[in-house]
Amino acid sequence: MTAEFIVITGGPCSGKTTIIQALAEAGHTTVPEAATELIEDPALENLRADPLEFQLQVLRRQLENEKRADERAEPQSIIFLDRGIGDGFGYLSYHGLEPFEELLDAWPEARERSRCVLFFDSRPDYQAASHRSETPEEARRIHDILLADYRSRHDRVLLIPWLPVEERLALVLEEAGLTGRET
Repeated sequence: MTAEFIVITGGPCSGKTTIIQALAEAGHTTVPEAATELIEDPALENLRADPLEFQLQVLRRQLENEKRADERAEPQSIIFLDRGIGDGFGYLSYHGLEPFEELLDAWPEARERSRCVLFFDSRPDYQAASHRSETPEEARRIHDILLADYRSRHDRVLLIPWLPVEERLALVLEEAGLTGRET
């Protein structure tokens, strides 16, 4: 485990996955959003009904995905995460739930390995998707909770405004120190 993480996060409909896909297409090591993987798995159709169990499964999937990415990444490289372990705190708070032990145990290493958190602002015109169940108002509330929570738990949270994909991608690569090279 020698790679560093850059967490790309934000509320629903903030363009995280689009940037992660662009990074992957450019040859960078990425980790997909664990929650979306679970939501899109037909065998786990009813998992979202229990927010605590859902977040526990998201954490476990996230840890598995990070481990696999770490195994294929070059030493001293950067892995871009579509959401990070810290998102679990915000989503639990959104549902009025306290963090569970596995999340609390996983957080110190996740924070240590994360160079920074790039917090994406949401797009101005909220767009529904198959894996999104939130209204625009709920999405904004999630955005605000996640931002406040990350700011309280991580010392380097950078706000990334809503911009065209190419401009956001350039900001991400600049922050990673990767302008003009691949990891």
